[in-house]
Amino acid sequence: MSKKNPEQIKKDGLSRRHFLAAGSAAALGAAAKPSLARVNSGQVDDQKAPKIASYRTLGRTGFKVSDLSMGCGSISDPNVVRYAYDHGINLFDTAESYGNGDSESKIGSAMKHLDRSKIFIVTKQAMNENPDEQKIIENFNKSLERMKTPYADALYMHSITDVNMIGYEPFHSACDKLKAEGKLKHVGISSHGPRAEDPDAMDTVLIKAAEDGRCDVMLLSYGFVNKDEGERVLKACKEKNVGTTIMKSMTGLMEVPVLDVENPSEQIQGWFDYLEGQGSTREEAIERIKAHIERQKPGFEKSFALTKPFIEKHGIKTQDELDIKSLQWVLRNHDAHTICPSMPTFDMLDKFLPLSGTELSSAGMRFLDEYARVFGAYNCRFGCTDCADVCPENVPVSTILRYAYYFNKQGRQKHAMRKYADLGRTNASVCLDCNAPCVAACPQGVQAQARLFEAHGLLSLV
Repeated sequence: MSKKNPEQIKKDGLSRRHFLAAGSAAALGAAAKPSLARVNSGQVDDQKAPKIASYRTLGRTGFKVSDLSMGCGSISDPNVVRYAYDHGINLFDTAESYGNGDSESKIGSAMKHLDRSKIFIVTKQAMNENPDEQKIIENFNKSLERMKTPYADALYMHSITDVNMIGYEPFHSACDKLKAEGKLKHVGISSHGPRAEDPDAMDTVLIKAAEDGRCDVMLLSYGFVNKDEGERVLKACKEKNVGTTIMKSMTGLMEVPVLDVENPSEQIQGWFDYLEGQGSTREEAIERIKAHIERQKPGFEKSFALTKPFIEKHGIKTQDELDIKSLQWVLRNHDAHTICPSMPTFDMLDKFLPLSGTELSSAGMRFLDEYARVFGAYNCRFGCTDCADVCPENVPVSTILRYAYYFNKQGRQKHAMRKYADLGRTNASVCLDCNAPCVAACPQGVQAQARLFEAHGLLSLV
């Protein structure tokens, strides 16, 4: 079987197996047809549907923002935007790169149904190719055209990983001109944290941005599993009255995967496909995967030993329950002005809207505290690079696991797989036969190699 490089893979398209997996987001949308029917019939103000119950001031912007906002990494249908608006959501977080403009276009298709003065629209531009002022303005104007709006409430520098980029002059001069023209109200910044080769952590970048004074609002990762960095950023933002929007809050995974070659999970089947695509025979693939599983056994046996009494104590808990408690954990902190979970479908909106205005119970807090102890070694902290220096192959661990988050939690499977393909040879395929110095280097005891093994099986395009 011939090998394919990432460019060939992207041209050929997704494999059938992954295409079917990527269709799960569309399936969610299809399952929500009753809601779509409500929208199309004009009955968008369904009294039975949950609505936003709490609003907070978004820092010095002065805007009263819904405590739950709409992350627009992908949108299944423009009517989802309308449905969110009619149920009280008033901040929409998008970017020119989300679906190569598709997210902005779907917002534009819904715009005629929205009162523009009552919503806050964020879009973003990446600065990694060092665009000049003219290019930034040109790209921004294209965003406005797609969104069918004369102005944006905020333009962010997107996914900044180098503190020196905070003062990037072409961006700020472009924003000054756009403000003068009435096309832009506020300047912002987002950061996921560094890749392996990048110099600065998320809190270093965003705290510096708050101190710089030119950013009115920002997007940061914050959740109960990786809370320390986020809380340092929130403290700095509170001192400078910067608006805070939160991403990557549903960081917990409920189940430890079963590594069984005889009854392969989707992840292990992904490895079979990958290795055979690289020229290995089925027998060779089985032997390599078995050897990898054998090396992982001690860590997984320890995890299973902790998992069983946890489940017995709390009952069988679903991933949905954990996700809901994770969001409520963030909602309890009013320094986090709004959470922007990805909500591409009606079903996702109906799932999360009831959380608005709620607080996590003391029992819920105990549940998450114990979860962090039991499952903490299975959850990488976004943006952390403590293991980066010891990896002989410079694998960007945190970045890869962020792509797995897109796949598992945001319904953005195609996007996640294409981002992973863009890594080229610097991906988790090299982790199969490695002796895992990353695990020994992690101060949290995260089983990074196991997570990378799982991620590669999901994300590899073969």
